Amino acid sequence: MAQQLSDKDETLNEVNVIPLADLSLVLLIILMVMSPMISQALIQVAAAKAAAAQTREELPDPQAETPVIVSFSPSGLKLNGVMMGSDIDLVTHLDGLMPARRDKSIILTAAPEMLHGDVVRMMDIIKRHGAETLVLLKWDPAAPGNQAGAQS
Repeated sequence: MAQQLSDKDETLNEVNVIPLADLSLVLLIILMVMSPMISQALIQVAAAKAAAAQTREELPDPQAETPVIVSFSPSGLKLNGVMMGSDIDLVTHLDGLMPARRDKSIILTAAPEMLHGDVVRMMDIIKRHGAETLVLLKWDPAAPGNQAGAQS
């Protein structure tokens, strides 16, 4: 039956902190296990390094290779200012262009209206078709290849 509290019975006035400590330790262990996995998944950014040329022949010729620039906007996809009909057209041009180049870096610039997933897909296409280094450049609407009325 029901027991009645007498004057001698004391009520519990202390908070039990043991479950809180257990929870904190479990969260700490989860954080310690997950942090190496998270750091491996991050995009690695490498700083540019300048190499010293020993002879005149080793100096890069600025006229020899122009940079490869891919412009990605809602109006279309351009490779060095030339309008590409589709992703397949870009892939065909990259497969023909990249094997002959010494500098295997490509500059990608995307309009702010482009969806993040579309830009990442384009980065993947570029990397799979010959680019060793991919440089992301801020969109400049005043650039010659990015203007709406630019010739293709």
